Amino acid sequence: MPDPETGAERWLSIQDELLRSLAHTISNRLATISGMAGLLEGGEVPEARMLDGLRQAAERLEHALQQLRRLPRRPDAAPEPMLLADGLDAALELVGEHPLLRSRAVGREVVGDVLPVRAEPQAVVHAACVALLAAASRGPGALVVSLETVADRVYLRVRREGPADADLAVPEGEIDPAPLTDAGVLAWLLAASNGHAVAVPHGCGFSLPTLAAARRRGG
Repeated sequence: MPDPETGAERWLSIQDELLRSLAHTISNRLATISGMAGLLEGGEVPEARMLDGLRQAAERLEHALQQLRRLPRRPDAAPEPMLLADGLDAALELVGEHPLLRSRAVGREVVGDVLPVRAEPQAVVHAACVALLAAASRGPGALVVSLETVADRVYLRVRREGPADADLAVPEGEIDPAPLTDAGVLAWLLAASNGHAVAVPHGCGFSLPTLAAARRRGG
């Protein structure tokens, strides 16, 4: 049974990991800008290549700061109509500099018509981050994210492709605590949106009620 308190603690640890990744990116970009500024202060005439590098560093710095603003949970947030694909796009940007995702291919499968949902957008972004990192932590290999509407719910599932990692195997007779921990943090993040954790082999996922279903329930 998912434990919301444990889920909250797990989200804080994930948030710390993302903060460290973003801090590393910001530090690198600032170092680049500072180095180029030093050359200009020395009276060196900037080459086009130097100016392009400075512009790119500033753009990446701005992008990292945008991701940083996505991390805190908004206490006044309320469910609203949205597309899960939009939440996934934002999550992929947010975890893009995390060591588990930095050099990993992420594919996407869209099964049929994926209907809108009614959920807290920031919570959905954070839940998608959890699912991506959970699947990535299962071992090496590309990730595949699938989006699908089944009856009155929309599912986001992330699975890992590739051979099983023997070092990550759970001894026979023991319970792998990872899925329970993932379920706890997803239950905590999506509580206000009536979200459910979903078991995925070699991965993680969640579901949310469609917008129409939420309206029928008076949500």
